[in-house]
Amino acid sequence: MGKLDIQFFSKSTNIKILCTKLFILFLCVSLLGFSPNPKYITESDEYHIVKKGDTLYSIAKKYETTVDALKRINNLPSDKILIGQKIYLRNKEHPHQYYVTKQDIPSNGYHETQKGETLYRLSKIYDIPIERLMELNQLTSYTIKAGEKLLLKGKPGQTTVVTTQVQEYKPEKTEQPQKIQSKTETTKKPTTKLKKPKYHIVKKGETLYRIASTYGLSIYELKNYNGLSSNNIFVGQKLYLKSQSKNDNSKYIIPKPVIKKSEFQKYGIIWPCIGQITSGFGTRDGKPHKGLDIACTEGTPLKAVLNGEVAYSGKQRGYGNVIILKHDNSIMTVYAHNQENLVHKGDKVKKGEIIGKVGLTGNTTGAHVHFEVRLDGRAYDPLQFLP
Repeated sequence: MGKLDIQFFSKSTNIKILCTKLFILFLCVSLLGFSPNPKYITESDEYHIVKKGDTLYSIAKKYETTVDALKRINNLPSDKILIGQKIYLRNKEHPHQYYVTKQDIPSNGYHETQKGETLYRLSKIYDIPIERLMELNQLTSYTIKAGEKLLLKGKPGQTTVVTTQVQEYKPEKTEQPQKIQSKTETTKKPTTKLKKPKYHIVKKGETLYRIASTYGLSIYELKNYNGLSSNNIFVGQKLYLKSQSKNDNSKYIIPKPVIKKSEFQKYGIIWPCIGQITSGFGTRDGKPHKGLDIACTEGTPLKAVLNGEVAYSGKQRGYGNVIILKHDNSIMTVYAHNQENLVHKGDKVKKGEIIGKVGLTGNTTGAHVHFEVRLDGRAYDPLQFLP
């Protein structure tokens, strides 16, 4: 092999080595380019782009939400995030949650729940606030069962709404014995009497409301006659339909609970925000006002008054943006007219955690929060609980 051939072979070898190095370098750069978390350029109110130094906690604090909420919304298994990652700030709403066929309230005033129906869906179908449905039916939770009859109008315990159910007892005609009439007397006509049994045995599928309506009683009377503290009954249970006290001939009056303020304050409820009370608990314009209106600057943070779970976060007619929290000891709290809800249904919240912002949504003339406290489903004056 000549000198020229050796030089040519050496140059060819060097070129091959150089090409190999360039190919390896290109491959590395290409692999680095295909990152599973690209850096997004477009900013949006719907999400946050992770920057150097960001943590899930700092992002949650910046947008006044919680780490748990961000993890749930973004389906994150841990707190680990990457630079350039897109962190969504709120759930994407699904159309089927809001688009329902509106219906008029049935003439008998009731709805018999079907399998799969929820209290929230019924509130949308009949355009009734969810808290109003709970009040009408004295519900202490959002769980309803198929076959249950829910009152949609009137007053809690009202018996003037007639159902189409088969009556448990039938009218019985009794004739008064006829006497020899004088010229000044008139013959008495037969009268109709309702023969009411002393008690009723609970059958499968029956509720306290249905039984009360069947016998022309209010729910409060039936509970009072049987010493019931809740609406729970069981198959085979004997329910008395009359007072068992011989001396009780007075008209039934719904008892008002007598509880000392110290008993209310043992729960440790704090103020949702600090402001001026513009409307107290009681009657307003001839209608019940079941909470406090606390005036604050629009955008003022709203705090959870106790540890709890978000039972509802959405919009309600007249109340705008509403948050309902459920807590231990059968306590629920309501926050209405919010500028923005910062929590979602199912979120766990801590006492003092920011859950929303004071606003002007719904029927209101000024920025404030309508705040309610309910114990065992009954609305109480929040001032009894507050320090």
